[in-house]
Amino acid sequence: MGSLSKRLQTAAGRDDRIMSHFSRIRTRFRHREALIQCLEELGHTVETDTTIKGYNGQHTVDIAAKQSDGYGVGFVKNSDGTYDMVADWWGVTGTGQKKIANELKQQAETIQKEYARKMVLEQAAKDGFEVVSQTNEADGTMRIIVRRWT
Repeated sequence: MGSLSKRLQTAAGRDDRIMSHFSRIRTRFRHREALIQCLEELGHTVETDTTIKGYNGQHTVDIAAKQSDGYGVGFVKNSDGTYDMVADWWGVTGTGQKKIANELKQQAETIQKEYARKMVLEQAAKDGFEVVSQTNEADGTMRIIVRRWT
């Protein structure tokens, strides 16, 4: 790194040797309470308006699903009303960028599936439908059958 670049980083209060590596994933989550409920149903300890721990720092989040060691996944609300998923596992034993991306993607998919189920069930109930059955298909999809007597 050139000396000018290093001076600019230092002047900006930034030093690459101590920076966290928070990864951010765009999601379509919009409903705060539904997101909190599905995180709890998936077994996470959820806190709101808090911080999550990173390798060398913390990140302020609107919703946090924390692990016992303080690390966790957070959600930050965007101006369009959606929440971005953020986490930093850089430097945790055996973790590299590719592993981080895969773990975040896997967690996002699990949370997205539970969130979608919750939103479908909520809307069905609002529209007067009764759930007949819920099954997980072999291909990973979820089948929800509802009915309404008129």
